[in-house]
Amino acid sequence: MAGTDSIEFFANYDGWAESRSMDITDSTKPSEIAHELAVIREAIDRKAFDILGIDTKSLDAYSERFSKQAPKNDYKSLAVIYKSLGSAEADSEITKAAKGREELKPFAKVYLLRTTAKMLGLGWYVPSDNKAIACKTKAQANGKPPYTGVALMAKYKDWISIKKLSIDKETKPEEVAAQLTSIRMAVDRKLPQIMGINTEELDIYADDSTNNMRKSVANIEKIVNILCSSDTKKIIDAAIPSESVRGIAVIYLFGRMLQNIKVDLEVSPDTLESMFPGLKIPKPKGRMPGQKKKQKK
Repeated sequence: MAGTDSIEFFANYDGWAESRSMDITDSTKPSEIAHELAVIREAIDRKAFDILGIDTKSLDAYSERFSKQAPKNDYKSLAVIYKSLGSAEADSEITKAAKGREELKPFAKVYLLRTTAKMLGLGWYVPSDNKAIACKTKAQANGKPPYTGVALMAKYKDWISIKKLSIDKETKPEEVAAQLTSIRMAVDRKLPQIMGINTEELDIYADDSTNNMRKSVANIEKIVNILCSSDTKKIIDAAIPSESVRGIAVIYLFGRMLQNIKVDLEVSPDTLESMFPGLKIPKPKGRMPGQKKKQKK
């Protein structure tokens, strides 16, 4: 990859085989690069849950019943469905989907929340059909992946991300899930930056807005109110290069605020490391949730 900007991704594991690459030239638009990252993100979107052993199909079916009381396309619905996660019925479905394994129950719970949120039209990540980045893909299918494993190799300007995991019979499912989580985190951070959004200022605002907040229904409601406030509009106005990417900035900010109060809609590194002691997940470069900006002297 030295000297050549490109994005390469492949996965070859337990019947899942995918390989794609994109060469980046001077004529390649930022939106095309962002689109490719979004496509990769969608390719691994639910794989971490499947690989861990969650019965995602049963939760997909249950989510239709689980979400029937919540309105669509309204972030306030997240508080409604989060509260419902504590019901006896939901707990039974979560336990069943985790196949009785206590270490998998937190991930089954997260999957139910995320799949219901998705069904209700609540965005916490940027899909490839987002208007600001929607385009015909310029990536090429590379045929059979070179080896059994999962890898992302990306170079664009000063951004270099190399994440490779070779898989053999000794590799545990949680290690594969951790690799996918690391790739997903890198994409979620880089995509809005490629589109010219000042994520550092949004990070600071997210940290300040959620300071001392903990995971609760009330705090989810507070986050939604903050997201809809005039103060937030001003912050986003200052962070975006054009109105066309406002939606991406809102999604990024919402996701960061949820991360700060530990409301997960994805397989999180903290939960993986908690449920599988000894597992370490490389964190993407940049400011992480809760990290304060250094004051200039």
